[in-house]
Amino acid sequence: MNEGTLFLATLGAIAWFWHTGRTAHERVLEIGRVVCRDLDVQLLDDTVALHRFALRWRRHGIVARRIYGFEFSADGSARSSGEIALEGLKLDWVQIEHPDGSYFIDIPGR
Repeated sequence: MNEGTLFLATLGAIAWFWHTGRTAHERVLEIGRVVCRDLDVQLLDDTVALHRFALRWRRHGIVARRIYGFEFSADGSARSSGEIALEGLKLDWVQIEHPDGSYFIDIPGR
């Protein structure tokens, strides 16, 4: 493999990694909005942030595991937190630290 081919392969891998990261971020943001709407709370700052990233072996190959955090408010002043996990681009679980109690939603059949 010559240097030009190696450079293009590296550039392609970086572009793919960036694109899948942006797609995952947009997906998690939409999931966060839906979860907050369903719980009748306000998603603060309209953002999610990547907390953890890892590569996992699954039966069908390697998949990226991303865990995003977000903050919300149930009363308009106090901040609470939540996390959303994706494997690839599929929702894995959602955890909410709601003032009324913690919620953990595991998505079956992932």
